Formats: sequence, structure tokens, C-alpha cells
Amino acid sequence: MKLALAQLNPTVGDLRGNAAKILDFYRQGAAAGAGLVATPEMAVTGYPPRDLLAKRRFVDDNLETLSELAGHVGATGLVVGYVDINLERPGQDYFNAVALIQNGQIIARRFKSLLPTYDVFDEDRYFQPAASNAPVDFAGHKIGLTICEDVWSEDYLPKRLYNRDPVADLVRAGNAEIILNISASPYHLDKERIRYDMLRAEAVKYRVPFVYCNLVGGNDELIFDGQSLMFDAAGTVRYFTRRMLRFPGRPRLMARWC
Repeated sequence: MKLALAQLNPTVGDLRGNAAKILDFYRQGAAAGAGLVATPEMAVTGYPPRDLLAKRRFVDDNLETLSELAGHVGATGLVVGYVDINLERPGQDYFNAVALIQNGQIIARRFKSLLPTYDVFDEDRYFQPAASNAPVDFAGHKIGLTICEDVWSEDYLPKRLYNRDPVADLVRAGNAEIILNISASPYHLDKERIRYDMLRAEAVKYRVPFVYCNLVGGNDELIFDGQSLMFDAAGTVRYFTRRMLRFPGRPRLMARWC
């Protein structure tokens, strides 16, 4: 299966504009023969949407935008980040979510398990963590869909922050054959090396390929450098993009994964 990763530069709040970028790259990926096209975390809304989430109409509009995108998706799958509504109480109103779309239908939805609240992040102010996650079946493979922090092991975090390991759950309990992570990981000095080392270590630890799609561009004080990556199950890098700060709108195609 050939994967296409869209290092998009979405604009926070511009749902229509972001959808147009997603659809444009989806069509490029499908035309290039990709079986699956992935976009970054919250590609529909832009990251971080912050207090725009206090406007219920904004969240409803993002769901409508997701449905409209689905209408343009054919046999090539699309993985897209968006915001979903949490109907359970007690709990926060929303989920940081990822959808897998194929042939006009949303065939799977998954929610972010680990919500960072350190440094520049305040996700638990808005979102409910996923109670569980399970691989999705796509093109004969079991794919673990994860969102940003879900793949960050404690060895690469400021300190031990979580009592859960979403990747372990997906691989050991769910038999995931590949981990696909959509991310909005801000840049800081040496972040590229840390991210590279962490993803490589995770691939070796769990003996599964890791595919990582990151955001590019700038939102307020945050800079996103891209650096999308792919490691095989032995921890060998199969594809990576160098820093994309000079070309924040430029998407990249991923190499084959078998």
C-alpha cells in the first residue's frame, strides 16, 4: 500500500479553506496511486482552535465540513483530524478526533487518549480523553490510528505524566500491524532529533512500522516544522521530510509501505 502524507498548513477557524487544502492534496495522492492519504491533527479546524470551541456552531460546522469532505472521497482512504462531540456525562464537551473515510463513508472514528497540559498545551480544558482505542481494518491491514501525544513515550516527555500507553494497547491487545499518527507537534530547538529518536525507539520496541504526519506553518506563538517520518518495524527510517519552515504550505508524498 502506498501512503500519502499531507504536511498541510491549515488556518485556525477557516473550515472551508482547510477543507479545500485537504481535498486538493487528497486528489493528488489518489492520482499518484496512494491507497491511503493522511492529514495532520485537527486539519479541519486548524490547531489549536482554543476558545473557538466555546462556540457550538463552530464545532457543528466542523462536523458538517467533515461530512462534505466524505462525499468527495473514493476508494483511496482519507485520514483526517477534526473535533467530535462527547455525548457522555460527566465529561468535557468534545473529543480531539481522527476519522478514516472511504467511498463516501466515515468508516471509523478514534479519539485522542493522552491530552497534554504542560508547556504550550491545555487540551484537557476542552477535550475528553478516549476511554479506549482499537485498530481499524483497512485494505487487509490492522491500522492503529493515534493522535500526536498518544505515541510520545515517557522517556521523551518532561516527566511521567500518564498511566496509559495507547500504543501498547493497540499492538499488544489489538494486534495493530502499523501505527499511524497524525500530529500537530510544535517546533523548538532540537525537537527534530527528539522526535526522530522517539519514533524510532517506539518502532523497535513494538516491532511495528510507525508513520507520522505533522503540521507545518505558524499559529500565533506556535511554529510547526513538519518533519513527517516513516520507520519500519526494525527502526530503519524509510522516509522523512527535512524541516519545512521555508515551505510551510508544501505537502509531501510518502514512499511505499508493504
